[in-house]
Amino acid sequence: MKGKYYQIPINFSRILQKKDMPAILLENSIEQHIHLLITTVLGENKDDPHYGCEWWDTDFDIKASNSEVKEQVENAVKAAITRYEKRITQIKVAAAVNQEELLLADTRQMKKKIQVTVTGNIGKNNHPFQYCSCFFISPLSYD
Repeated sequence: MKGKYYQIPINFSRILQKKDMPAILLENSIEQHIHLLITTVLGENKDDPHYGCEWWDTDFDIKASNSEVKEQVENAVKAAITRYEKRITQIKVAAAVNQEELLLADTRQMKKKIQVTVTGNIGKNNHPFQYCSCFFISPLSYD
């Protein structure tokens, strides 16, 4: 179904009931795919071991400075999007890395918070595109 985009995860019960799947906008489809790329470790996709972001290999590198992590994230996200998300052009990736204290089950934990912003243009209509997401690393969790 060329030109139709669907929400992930797929609701297979609708398919089994032979109901139409609700469609989403092109922009939302691109956002979903970028999120999937960013949160996928290289080698996790058995059909394509290069799918995902290579910076996860250094997720637990406690010696890396915030500026090193920022650069790794920006380079890895841009490379992944350039390779796997052909629907956007003029891709720019900016990352911000901060230490944040989290309260988890009556304990305090310091984690690195990564904010990733991707900008570019949608190739199909040349409209500006922006995606922004935050997550914590070591180990991964979402804001």
